[in-house]
Amino acid sequence: MLTLLNESLWGDEGFSALAVMKDFGEMMGVVMRDTAPPGFYVLGWLWTRIVGFSEIGLRSLSLLLILGASIFAGMIVYHVSKRRYLAVLTGLLALLSPFTLPYAFEWRMYALLCFATLGSIYFFTARKWTGYVILTVLALYTHHLALFTVAGQGLWYLVCEFEWKKWKKWFKQLKPFLLVGLLYVPWLYPMYLQTTRVQGAGFWLKVPKIVEVLGLMGRFFTGGVVEEWRWKIAILVGVLLLGKYWKKMGKKWLEVLVVVMAPVVFSYIVSYLVTPVFYGRYLLSVAIGVTVLIGMGLRKNLIHILTLLVIICGYFSYQIFIQPKKRPFRQFAGYVKSELREGDYLINFNGAAHHLWETKYYGIGAPIYVPVGELPLYVGTAQMTDEDILKSIPEDVKRVGAVTSEPLEKVEIEEPWEQREYKEFGELKIIWFEKEL
Repeated sequence: MLTLLNESLWGDEGFSALAVMKDFGEMMGVVMRDTAPPGFYVLGWLWTRIVGFSEIGLRSLSLLLILGASIFAGMIVYHVSKRRYLAVLTGLLALLSPFTLPYAFEWRMYALLCFATLGSIYFFTARKWTGYVILTVLALYTHHLALFTVAGQGLWYLVCEFEWKKWKKWFKQLKPFLLVGLLYVPWLYPMYLQTTRVQGAGFWLKVPKIVEVLGLMGRFFTGGVVEEWRWKIAILVGVLLLGKYWKKMGKKWLEVLVVVMAPVVFSYIVSYLVTPVFYGRYLLSVAIGVTVLIGMGLRKNLIHILTLLVIICGYFSYQIFIQPKKRPFRQFAGYVKSELREGDYLINFNGAAHHLWETKYYGIGAPIYVPVGELPLYVGTAQMTDEDILKSIPEDVKRVGAVTSEPLEKVEIEEPWEQREYKEFGELKIIWFEKEL
């Protein structure tokens, strides 16, 4: 049965899978040329030496990390409310959110970012500073947007908790944050190089509009359910947000709100003033943090509504799990291999996207056909070699197979080649070209 766990890898997952297949030193060289810190790749390199490089082996790590993030969500609620059943329901809501679930089965750094960020928020909320330092540093070495969570924590602490008049205790109060900063210092210069590399390099992110930000927040608070159900879920969530013991936990709820939402506010500001960084998957920790805001401090007579919300989200998540939507590249690659004959040459036709990393992972490597111009940064240039780019078709080739997800009429290569036949696997196509007679 095809599910989110064993469906084919897509482009970014293929990039990450190929990176961790390399020797450790070579992998770190790729990371340094890429746009993200090394935390996920270091953990992934160790993980794959134990479980291997299959789709299930890779994605099992992400599943465990999202499970861990959901447990942290429940722990935050338990710390504040001291009610196990409420904490368990909140953790389940976090795990079964239709928005979150797909990332539990994606071989990228977002699950680790979510785990480390929720862990950081829990230890910050509980004022357990050893755990806070460890999880916060892990988050910072996983994705640059973790800086915005730390900024939110620092802002809340300095405004609402810091004892400014007791200057002799300043160092003791700031010690956890100073330790985090000290441990992050080695990555400051590489982080600067990575962020400046994105600016003006054709990176695919755009400056968000306010309506896009509000729309994403709406998806977070309604769990990412299908559109026709959103208003129903919004009503349930609205009741749960209103029905809290506000006198008992108002300030603590506000603290979590500030810390959870800090990445949204800061990434929106940075996108306008510096470079676009606002994107849904980068804000996955916010999606899980919202479940904490929903569950924290809930009145006992509203538990049944939270239970209903968990059941509804669980149903939609199950439908997502058993109906994966990634392109069937494993089956596609098997077909292409069976059709190859002497004199064939495979290329990746570069339209709106290319499939270099999928073809490499599934063993039908094909260079990207770019007869004119250069590729933008988003295509994964950190791991590319000169052999991955093709400017013209070699003269001794008898037949060209173009791997693409573009419409047939948009796929053309230089004369004397013309389309003869093709095979479709959903959006994926292999189009065979032969020389004009």
